[in-house]
Amino acid sequence: MKAVHPDPRPAVGDFLDQRTIIVGEVNSGKTAYLCAVLDEFLKAGLTDIAVIDLAPDRFQGIGGKMSGDRLAKVRHYSPRIIPPRLRGRSDEEIEALAEGNAELIEAILAQYLPEPARVLFINDVSLFLQARDPATLLGHIESTPTVILNGYFGASLGGGEFGRRERCRMKALQKWCDRVIGM
Repeated sequence: MKAVHPDPRPAVGDFLDQRTIIVGEVNSGKTAYLCAVLDEFLKAGLTDIAVIDLAPDRFQGIGGKMSGDRLAKVRHYSPRIIPPRLRGRSDEEIEALAEGNAELIEAILAQYLPEPARVLFINDVSLFLQARDPATLLGHIESTPTVILNGYFGASLGGGEFGRRERCRMKALQKWCDRVIGM
């Protein structure tokens, strides 16, 4: 599926009852665009919305969670994620940090699953895919009619086996989506 460019004024109808993923390099505007889409859903009066924010806190100029008053209007889940490639000092430590993040995220997904929202936003889904297969994620969110995700899909954080696995899983997730927006 070919990535389309983001519409500077996102319309709710372009996202409703679809699966959309926003992909790009670090600091390319993925989270800001996800926030803009969420704002449009809130302006349209939709209330059955959940946000799962998997981004780590900003570190060395990279990352950052969603913010603003918008989050008080939705079900909001935000585990404390550690950026493996930025904090890990060895391949083993990077893998261990990714595994710890995945366990925290699975606990959040288990909280979400019994009562799925009509609309689900996930910020930085690639953090989950560093240690888990997309099928695990899809099992938790497939009952949600509208899913809008974003995630890292670039080269600036390095390759190696860790990066190749993450990229492969992001590609698989993009195939599940109805639309891919490239930043």
